[in-house]
Amino acid sequence: MIGHIVLKIKGGIILNISFKYINIENFKNHTKLQVNFSDITNIFGRNGVGKSSIGDAVAYLLYGTDVLGVKIDPKPIGKDVETKVELLISKDGTEYLLGKSLKKTAKFYINEIPKKATEFSVFIEENLLEKNLFLSLFTPVYFFTQHWQDQRNLLLGRIKEPLNKEVFAAMSNLEVETLEGKLKKYSLADLESVHRDRYKKSDKSYERASERVITLKEQLEKNSNENIDSEAIRKKVELLRKKRADLDEQNQKRYKTNEERNQIKMQMDNLEKQINRQKQIVSSIQKEEIQETCSTCGQPLDDDSIQKVKEHRKSRYNNEVSGGQELVKQYNKLKEKIVSLPENEPIDRSEILNLDDEITDLQTKLNLANRLDGLEQEIEEAQDSAENIRKERNESLAIIDAIKSFKAKRSELMVKKVDDLFTTISVRLYETLKNGEEKATFEIEMDDKPYSKLSTAEKIKAGLELIDVLSNQSDVITPTFVDNAESILKFVKPTGQLIVARVVDIDFQIKTESLKEEKVNE
Repeated sequence: MIGHIVLKIKGGIILNISFKYINIENFKNHTKLQVNFSDITNIFGRNGVGKSSIGDAVAYLLYGTDVLGVKIDPKPIGKDVETKVELLISKDGTEYLLGKSLKKTAKFYINEIPKKATEFSVFIEENLLEKNLFLSLFTPVYFFTQHWQDQRNLLLGRIKEPLNKEVFAAMSNLEVETLEGKLKKYSLADLESVHRDRYKKSDKSYERASERVITLKEQLEKNSNENIDSEAIRKKVELLRKKRADLDEQNQKRYKTNEERNQIKMQMDNLEKQINRQKQIVSSIQKEEIQETCSTCGQPLDDDSIQKVKEHRKSRYNNEVSGGQELVKQYNKLKEKIVSLPENEPIDRSEILNLDDEITDLQTKLNLANRLDGLEQEIEEAQDSAENIRKERNESLAIIDAIKSFKAKRSELMVKKVDDLFTTISVRLYETLKNGEEKATFEIEMDDKPYSKLSTAEKIKAGLELIDVLSNQSDVITPTFVDNAESILKFVKPTGQLIVARVVDIDFQIKTESLKEEKVNE
């Protein structure tokens, strides 16, 4: 029997599982069979006698599958026939009798106490092992039936990744300077995500900024053929504008003078009309006859009344003459004033228009000169912007490249760490894509051949070596069931119990050995 082994696991004790015996009833080829296990249990017999069924019975009891992890449901044939499997297991020296029977429905037992299916499954998971790890340790072939990601996780999940300082030791100083400080602030994944996003944005921005520089330079080259003396143009424009302002001032004076003459002429015309009217009034008064009878009653007027009428006419005459004389005075004053004013001069707009055209032409050239000066400034600013974007882009690119190098070195260290665990097989953990990126993968190889291309004997050897590594990495010892062992001449005995099934041209036979040997021969 295998003794009790004490090693550390998860800060505690190694998990050491061994089988004492198994009872099988109405399971596959066996109507009734008991197998008492030892350090080495050899099962011999022809094909189809039920050698493989012993390993399947263990997997069926614990997980409801065969040794390849395929679910099986061995319903018994016959009304009163019951399938039954019992396995006495030792876990770190404590024994558990596990049982499962199937007639119409499945029944489960732990130490002969009935349990629900879920209770039984929880006990197996918590007190023994989860299915993938146990079956990977129990048989050399199960590990390779899993998806490559599950294989990878099962092996690497128990191997610590290289520390950052170990990876940095394998990198160049420049790459270490690029990453070391940043990895104290960000995780590698976050740092890569940030700078891949920044590189993508800045790469597009740099492309646009470079195109803008080219466009501005083309505009400058297109317009810089004209030799423009900006200072001379500015001076000429100032002179022309002064001349234009002088003309405007002169025309404004002419306009005011002409306006004043027109106003006086209008006043004189009005006064002339009033004077003529006064002359008519005075002449009319002179011609008036004295009425010697009353205009109301027709009675003759006396001498006093006639005298009053004459005096009244004289008063009216004097008033109108005086009014006329005043109008004449006003008229003469306006006449004197208008004589003192310059004669009306027509305002010539053509000279102003010519000046405006000349100023516009010169201003257009000056604007072009200013535009060229502005283009040079824009080009300088655009070049500065493009350079800043380029530096930002290149900084992100350098970080991305350093991360690629970090991953590659970490992968190399991880591969070496894994390969150092094995003697005859190697593990391919990564593949490099066309763009230089690293992609996770997983494939066991032996003599540069992938597992799928190995012979049956090579597959068993690879599986046994993997079991040894998994056992050491997980700190778990379990029995190992080697089926079709007739195809292999020799192999290294696993740490735990060994159950070997060989095709031999004899009746079904079981032999056990208690001897501990490093090599098992046919």
